[in-house]
Amino acid sequence: MLNMLKYKEDLSMAERAVLDYLIENKSVLKDFSVEKIAEAAYTSPASVVRMCKKLGYKGFKDFKIDFILANAKVEVPENKEYFDVVLTKDSHCGQSAIENNIKVLEDTLKLYDEETVTKAAELIMGARKILIFGKGSSFLVCKDLEMKLRRINKFCIAQGESHDQLVDATFISQKDVIIFVSNSGKTKEIISAALLAKENKANIISITKIGSSMLADLSDVVLYTSSLEGEFRSAAMTSRISQMCMIDALFARCAYVDIDRSVRTLEMTYKTFKKFKR
Repeated sequence: MLNMLKYKEDLSMAERAVLDYLIENKSVLKDFSVEKIAEAAYTSPASVVRMCKKLGYKGFKDFKIDFILANAKVEVPENKEYFDVVLTKDSHCGQSAIENNIKVLEDTLKLYDEETVTKAAELIMGARKILIFGKGSSFLVCKDLEMKLRRINKFCIAQGESHDQLVDATFISQKDVIIFVSNSGKTKEIISAALLAKENKANIISITKIGSSMLADLSDVVLYTSSLEGEFRSAAMTSRISQMCMIDALFARCAYVDIDRSVRTLEMTYKTFKKFKR
């Protein structure tokens, strides 16, 4: 934001009008296109694009992502009692790791909301196409959900590479569902894909840490999890445990949407594995 204000003097009157409008109406940007912003600021789409480039961005989408992230109020509660089991160099680190995982599961259970999970499950089971996006450790969780859904004959694709995520998000519609798994809810690549999904009117489900985040704001359904570790950690441990737990709960609800069909498909999967088992 400071960088944008620094170069404000280089903007024309029309371009300044656009920037002033966005600063005064920060929350509207995530739902607005170039054309809508130009109309709201009483200027032209060309002025919006020129403003973005003069501020050092390749185009409107790059500006949009940076602007939203700069103004997102991410309020994640910190747990003062948590200490990274590796970074503390404690000889009892193994036991501490298990205790931390137990605590995060207890906290995640408190956040569990049956109505919200059921809504997410119904969206998934009624979708034409299901995409599951995550980065780093969260992508492991995405693969787990992909495996589970495919066992009840719901074809889906888990993507962890940013380029592939953007390609897949380009060809979706309101008939489709994208599930985002992100502990922080503010990973830039994930936000980029979520903004694109929003523009294409796809249904967005997010699994993210409790607290306010840009990803949660963009989502139609948010499944909150607990996470003890902070930004700097030796490995994503408790966050992944709680995410996997929520995935299990979500899968169970997905299966229950059409339980008889789900049981049949699971039996078919079991018979297939048994037939080709060596």
